[in-house]
Amino acid sequence: MKKLTALFLTAVILALCISPLTAGAAVSLSQGRDALYSQWETGEAHGISYKSFSPVAEAGKTYPLVVLLHGKYSGSSNGEQVKDTDFYKWSSSEFQARFKESGGAYILMPRCPGGDNSSWSAEGHHGDLKALIDEFIISHSGTIDMKRIYLGGWSKGGAGAVKMAVTYPDFFAALVVMAPHYTVNEDHLKAFADTPIWLVACKNDTMATYGTMSKAFWNTLKDTSNVPSSCRFTTFEKYNYYDVSSHYVHYAVANDLLNQPSDCGMSTQNGKGQGVATSESESIITWLSSFRLGEAENESVCHCDCHSSKGFTKFIWRIKVFFWRIFNSSKKMCDCGASHW
Repeated sequence: MKKLTALFLTAVILALCISPLTAGAAVSLSQGRDALYSQWETGEAHGISYKSFSPVAEAGKTYPLVVLLHGKYSGSSNGEQVKDTDFYKWSSSEFQARFKESGGAYILMPRCPGGDNSSWSAEGHHGDLKALIDEFIISHSGTIDMKRIYLGGWSKGGAGAVKMAVTYPDFFAALVVMAPHYTVNEDHLKAFADTPIWLVACKNDTMATYGTMSKAFWNTLKDTSNVPSSCRFTTFEKYNYYDVSSHYVHYAVANDLLNQPSDCGMSTQNGKGQGVATSESESIITWLSSFRLGEAENESVCHCDCHSSKGFTKFIWRIKVFFWRIFNSSKKMCDCGASHW
């Protein structure tokens, strides 16, 4: 009897040790938010608090790292950036399985320091954030693939993601930028023109005005990217998931762009204007995890004014061509070899 009791207790202990709620083990979406959130660990370094998820690392295997920057007021307390934005779902077994090659990923969601924890745009935060990322990588004993570090951000965090990519252009393999509260800077985008970017926005967004921010961002990206076929732009005609503002498209990304309301008018195109269908096998996560640093196919795209998508730039170019025809017969070819007439 004593032996049976001992065996039973041993079995119970082993069962608890391999329970799906063990820290770091991905549990199913069906187990709910609290079970998923319980997998996330709390930390602080370089003046930045954070929440992180770690997959159960297999011996000899490396995993990508996804860094996500929250928007204004989403970091009023550490944990809100995960629990109240649906990004806890990225730690589920279903979402983890979508990471190509590895079947899982580390996720780091820092909380913006200072003030109301709202903005990653301040230049002073970038060095501290990079130091935090570096320390997180070192602390995970060579299990993070240095060629598969991805960066995302929404609203003010989207602006911060762009500025981090400008500051460290040879560090992130791909970016996801959601409704960025950011006025486009062409030199910024040229700084990481070889980096694939997936931009997500709603046409009804009045907080980060669609026309002057997201749409302008996309038009400039198409003119500067060396990998336009790898870039994506998802737009919503309207977005009211969870009955929230049309600005909060990060909820769509947190749900991997799947199971969106049928009346939201979601569509996706690549940098060449071709439509792209999204599905479980072609989602944000699968797209993101398909890129390795420096290995996106460079398409040797011409960025001459004659190919610009900006109406004013192309108008000025046509005026130049008019005068070239009259006064400079040798200027019949664009720098890229395209004929002017």
